[in-house]
Amino acid sequence: MKKLLPIIIIFTFNLSFSQIDKLKGNWISEKNEAISIIDTLDSFNGLMNETKYEYFHLKIKSDTLIFRPWHSSTDNAILNRFELKLIVNNENSLTIQPISKLSIDFFKTDSPITFINQKQIIDKSFVFEKLIFHSSSCFGSCPIVHLEISSNRKLKLTGNYYQENSKKKDEKRSGNYNGELTQNEYNRLIDLIIKSRITTYGDTDKNANFCCDGSIKTLVLYHNGKRKYYKAMFTPPLLDELISFLYNIDKEAILTKTRNEFEFEK
Repeated sequence: MKKLLPIIIIFTFNLSFSQIDKLKGNWISEKNEAISIIDTLDSFNGLMNETKYEYFHLKIKSDTLIFRPWHSSTDNAILNRFELKLIVNNENSLTIQPISKLSIDFFKTDSPITFINQKQIIDKSFVFEKLIFHSSSCFGSCPIVHLEISSNRKLKLTGNYYQENSKKKDEKRSGNYNGELTQNEYNRLIDLIIKSRITTYGDTDKNANFCCDGSIKTLVLYHNGKRKYYKAMFTPPLLDELISFLYNIDKEAILTKTRNEFEFEK
């Protein structure tokens, strides 16, 4: 029995690891509800409905995903559980059923919901015209970026960057630049915009949370003859890759430093 117990523990651990590995990623429904799964050891797993996004610890128990707010105490942990029954999970789709009161209230249904993997999102009708991006300072060393990219791949950039793990300004990266994206990077930008689903989000500031000292991100997207405005301090995971790309545009684009001062649409 003493030899059997470690074997059972190892098997259970491997089973849980296999489960979380299949679940990792960003999943989105037709209504823009989203589930973001990073790891059971991480507190930044997330659930998103049409109006808000929240971070959670995640536990997998048999066929149930248990999301618990990272700020919950052990005394009210059971009451604060968002429990989702796992019905289908494969490379392309995830089907869950809200089964606890909080999860039913959050998703406004107790019926199964099907999500697709963010990597599977495509939109052949999307026509890019222009993107403006702003990021503000924060309590730490968040870069201050003002950027405009046009459909001809040309861009203008004003950036104040900081040295890694420091509040000291990176003089080499900072400044005003004219530039151009390579065709590959431009194609990647379009793909990230489409996969972020930003074209389907409601215009903000209505659902924006500016409670703290984090960086505020603003995106103004022109596409298909339309204008989309999005501004938030805490952005959903579906935007993570796009925002990371824009933050680091100076490392990807062909840039020429200039003394010209730029004006950007706010």
